[in-house]
Amino acid sequence: MTISKFTGYNECISYLFGLERAGIKYNLRNIRLLLKHIGNPERNFKSVHIAGTNGKGSVSSILNSVLTERGFSTGLYTSPHILHFRERILVKGKFISKKFIIDFVNRIYKETERIRPSFFEVTTAMAFDYFSFRKVDYAVVETGLGGRLDATNVLVPLLSVITSISIDHTDFLGKSIRKISEEKAGIIKESIPVISGNVPEVSEKIFKKVSKLKKSELTFSTSKYKVKITKHGENNFFFNVRGKYRKYDNFIFPFNGDYQRYNIKTAIAAIDIFEKSEKVSFQKKHIYDGFKNIRKNSNFYGRFELISKNPKVIIDISHNLQGIENIGDNLKHIAYENLIIIFGMMNDKQYRESIRELFSLKTKKIIFTKPEYKRSAEPEDLLNSVKHADSGFEIKSNVKEAYEYAKSEAGKKDLILITGSFFLVSDFLKIRSVKYSKKKLRK
Repeated sequence: MTISKFTGYNECISYLFGLERAGIKYNLRNIRLLLKHIGNPERNFKSVHIAGTNGKGSVSSILNSVLTERGFSTGLYTSPHILHFRERILVKGKFISKKFIIDFVNRIYKETERIRPSFFEVTTAMAFDYFSFRKVDYAVVETGLGGRLDATNVLVPLLSVITSISIDHTDFLGKSIRKISEEKAGIIKESIPVISGNVPEVSEKIFKKVSKLKKSELTFSTSKYKVKITKHGENNFFFNVRGKYRKYDNFIFPFNGDYQRYNIKTAIAAIDIFEKSEKVSFQKKHIYDGFKNIRKNSNFYGRFELISKNPKVIIDISHNLQGIENIGDNLKHIAYENLIIIFGMMNDKQYRESIRELFSLKTKKIIFTKPEYKRSAEPEDLLNSVKHADSGFEIKSNVKEAYEYAKSEAGKKDLILITGSFFLVSDFLKIRSVKYSKKKLRK
């Protein structure tokens, strides 16, 4: 019988976040011990496993939404969350229940105290246990920071997906594209098909080599499909798809961002292989509604998202250089007079290069600030990384001050862009609009 140490949800969440002090455990020992302790729930459901530097959240959310529209009971595990911890674990588009979290934390407390796992390891075990408890048909599972030794890599999935490769998490994955590719390729399993998205040539060679050794069929989604964007709105775009097996016109993606073309190709390639391996079919409507309803089915938000006007405000969780490099193309589809950027980034990211990229956007002002998170770069360090700092830069100690200053500088026809980190967007939404969180996030 489990003796309850924690009686409330907030108490449990505080305990879980306290485990972050243990740091990232980049091995599979603790997750295997945790899963064994709770009966290896990861063996009780089928899964799709998705890794990548960028795009894995988008591809995971698209695939989850399409599976949901097809009528399957589908689980989705992503990270990090933006506003609420429960965003990380969904079944049928609904958050994991608070009761399950309380029960789970109490059930694994003694084992957690014994082996001292990381926050992500415990959260991964929780997700797998919840998917087993809810008897999902399929779970779409996103890796954390890596592949080979990521806590999610205990899965034996139906399909593995690697969305993109760029420099990120160098302390754990290596400082070169080659090293990072080798780590991401660690999710490729024996005789399990794998899809690669838009990746560099060196990554392609590594994926081909590993897939051949593992006897895994490898598909490059960029050559399999063509996606043409036909019309842009300020918060969506319409697109056509052409491929050997599929021809779709006037599909809608409810966010902006030309880079999403690559994620769309990868998601549809995954649907192709899913159909083949599971012997199920997806009608055009399932896929159309999957894209259209990605917000509802996958709690997907914060990707270059216009949330208000006069002045316009866009939130964007571009948390690394590759994401920041997409902003210029995205801005081409937004009407505004002056651009004001609020920027904050983690201190282990390429913030110098990211700032140079933002500086090229001809902004009226870049405001450096700091999310309330321990790995956040100091605003002074961000400013000092700019060789020729002038009146185009400001420092504010927190997101609230940064936004108040941005509003004072912005005219009604201007644009305020909040970008650089999940945590920055999270802090902004917490101070900016309770209405937004209630509207976008179902309890």
